[in-house]
Amino acid sequence: MTQFHRPKIMMRAALCLGLALAIALALHRAPMAQPRDMDALPDDDAFGMLADPGFRVIPLHEAAKIAGQRFRGRLIAARLAPPHQDEHARGVELVHELRLMTKRRNVLLIRLDARTGDFLEVAGAGLTEARRRDGDSE
Repeated sequence: MTQFHRPKIMMRAALCLGLALAIALALHRAPMAQPRDMDALPDDDAFGMLADPGFRVIPLHEAAKIAGQRFRGRLIAARLAPPHQDEHARGVELVHELRLMTKRRNVLLIRLDARTGDFLEVAGAGLTEARRRDGDSE
């Protein structure tokens, strides 16, 4: 081999060695998956109320309609969630948590009582601009 090829080979070897070392360090420092602590999981009763035939939850499409009547935006996420402590103290048992994206790409968080459809919390940038006025359809 000529003298010109040796530096290229040495640089490639150093690069490969450095890359292998970086991967080894990353794998060494990566946390190992721990088994789940079964005591940390929610109680079986956490959503046990849903099994009660008398427990009525408004459907998601109705919750989205309620939010859409008050705020302009596109529904981008929705979930059922347990109430916050203060909401629970007021008798709320389950919450529809909705996220709307406004025209200006702000995200609004809307929390509704899942049984009554009452607004519990509305937060996010651009809230005033997204609020519908009386008789405002679009």
